[in-house]
Amino acid sequence: MASFTTNFADILQERAPDLAAAGTPEGVKTIVKDAEREAIHRTTIPDTFVYQATVVVLGISVLAVIVAQLWLALEKSQAEIPDGLIAIGSAAIGALAGLLAPTPAK
Repeated sequence: MASFTTNFADILQERAPDLAAAGTPEGVKTIVKDAEREAIHRTTIPDTFVYQATVVVLGISVLAVIVAQLWLALEKSQAEIPDGLIAIGSAAIGALAGLLAPTPAK
């Protein structure tokens, strides 16, 4: 699994003839932007223990918050769901979305 930097360097090396033939700075910028997009596309999500553990912990947090909110709503009909519980659930969902969403191409 190659990093973005390695992929970007490899693609620029492959496109060295195109860069040499580009006659204008705009042509060079276009080639570099295309190489950057391709490098982003080639770079995969890391498959490390820390990444996997983070996704698992955030997923458990989301599920725990959902269960707690359902329990509070069903068991104690007049109970108000604490704002902290809602904040934890929202933050965990946002963090999961940020980790799992693909990197947007520029």
